[in-house]
Amino acid sequence: MNKYIFGSLLFGAISMTFSSCSLDEYNPSGEGADEVFVTAQGMEGLVNQMYYNFRWKYYGREDPVLYMEGSADIWQNLASSYEYGMQLTRCVNLQGDRGQMANVWNRVYDNINDCNAIINRINDAGGMTADVRETFEGEARFMRSYCYWWLVEFFGDIELRTQETGAPTFSAARTPREQIYDEVIIPDAKRAAELLPVKEYKGQIGRSTKKAAKALLARVLLTRAQYEEEGSAAQMALYDSAYVAAMNMIENIEALNVKLYATYDDIWKARNNKNNTEFLWVTTFSENSALDPDSKPNRVFRYFAPRLNGNGGITSSSWEYPKEGGMVQPSYYFMTLWEDWDARYDAIFQEEFPAQKDFSWNFAAALRFNEQNILVGKKVKKDETVMRFTKDEVTEEMKKAVNYAYVGVNDIFDLTTKNSYGGARLFNIKDSEIVSQGHSEYAATAFPRFMKYRVWDPDMPDGPKLLADPAGQFGYGDVPVMRFAEVPLIAAECLIKLGRTGEAAEIINKHIRNARVVKAGHKLSEAQVTPSDMTIEWIMEERARELCGEWLRWFDCKRIYAKFDKNATNPGRGYKEDGTFSKIIRGRNPSMTSDDCLQEYHAQRPIPNTFLDKLQNANEFGQNKGYDPYVRQ
Repeated sequence: MNKYIFGSLLFGAISMTFSSCSLDEYNPSGEGADEVFVTAQGMEGLVNQMYYNFRWKYYGREDPVLYMEGSADIWQNLASSYEYGMQLTRCVNLQGDRGQMANVWNRVYDNINDCNAIINRINDAGGMTADVRETFEGEARFMRSYCYWWLVEFFGDIELRTQETGAPTFSAARTPREQIYDEVIIPDAKRAAELLPVKEYKGQIGRSTKKAAKALLARVLLTRAQYEEEGSAAQMALYDSAYVAAMNMIENIEALNVKLYATYDDIWKARNNKNNTEFLWVTTFSENSALDPDSKPNRVFRYFAPRLNGNGGITSSSWEYPKEGGMVQPSYYFMTLWEDWDARYDAIFQEEFPAQKDFSWNFAAALRFNEQNILVGKKVKKDETVMRFTKDEVTEEMKKAVNYAYVGVNDIFDLTTKNSYGGARLFNIKDSEIVSQGHSEYAATAFPRFMKYRVWDPDMPDGPKLLADPAGQFGYGDVPVMRFAEVPLIAAECLIKLGRTGEAAEIINKHIRNARVVKAGHKLSEAQVTPSDMTIEWIMEERARELCGEWLRWFDCKRIYAKFDKNATNPGRGYKEDGTFSKIIRGRNPSMTSDDCLQEYHAQRPIPNTFLDKLQNANEFGQNKGYDPYVRQ
């Protein structure tokens, strides 16, 4: 623990108001730490420190996009950047030397160390009321539960630490993941739900509250069930407990300060970002760049975007078209999951892009879309559609009938490669033969723009942006880490496992497939489900539609499709070869190369070499199954 930041540095303010604060730094060591943490100020600073890494290294940054979303079945590498981050998205040459894995391990364990210090020192700290003491302990237990959930799901059997580490240690022992869940993850989530207040401490958005802890409890109970034998009494008991926890929250949302928006689009409006009533826990960013640690603002809005700038006369000079950093695009499988009635698609994907100014298509501009024989000479007026990228197939006749570039899913994916998993390959934009057959290099990267992290809204009361400069990379929107919709989906999944499909359908119809997700001109009955619809595969499809881009897809695929080898004796244990984790992901995302890419053992990540390098018993601790055995350099 090198630095403790005091004050409200790590939190965004309420209702779009951003304020600066003083920064006091302490460098406690030995007796210094003991002196600082017995004060109310010192303890509050330590609590604040827990949230730091989530802004600095994770949510809002590119790495989680790659290893939480891009390494699963609904997103894949951008066609024009297919080698970028392939160790994380496709597990090509993924080994313990990857810095991104070391960052997760080190920074999340840093948080756990802070949590341990708070939990074990809180009763010795003076100058606090009983309510504040309970709040701080609740925040620490929530964070420790979340962090261990993340580490265990990534790395498997790891070391369990419940005491703060004040001096370097040179040995470590693995603890079975079931034990970590049963002794820390689940009890901490339960205790946090008891201790935490309904509203954020001092009104600081970004701190954990009772609603977040209750949702986390349901999540970790559901996740824990995968480590018991399929259909066993122990597994059924966990599903029942997770269902009860989820329903406890669903039935008390008003008391927990959760309020659902009238329309689905309202959830994602930029104007509602800073005090969102459906977000359960967020990572905050500030308009004041001095408050964003190490000048690392929220850039997540850039990573799910097609290449718009430089096409159709569009430049990054307006709020609607901020600078892109395209990284992932939807898989064909994902694009086929949406039905015509579903208003959620229109809320979170933008297909039509208006012209910034009057624009006339010339040969070079039209060639970008391989429409030089269709578009040249056509004119578009300002604010009319200049490009449209759709999830549907588009024919040449449809393209001739409009004055804009029209890209269909069949221009992005080779539909002759569709397989039984619902996947299809991207066109290889580097293949000159493919291009010569009429498939544009640019069109392969022209997909509907993902808008959950939108930064532009003309109706925002304080201005139309959550962005400092449209041509820059500095975004200050808050990033949701947990959202209410996950909870009814957890409840329904548990009920399906328990054989109570009628109740599962009722929960989905009431809390997910309600009127607000139905487009005008369609009937509610089109969206409603029946008990026969309620299968685990349906849940996976619905979680893709509802929770896409919300940091859960890799965890979902692992939980549902990997087959844990409970009785294995190798360090860290691992996953059986007869699971479907890798087969389904590769099937739904067949653009993954078959050479040294995702395999069953990738359902857990490699132990970082930088950690093993520090251990005297590194060989005993060992590398996870499937990865190159650790060799000290």
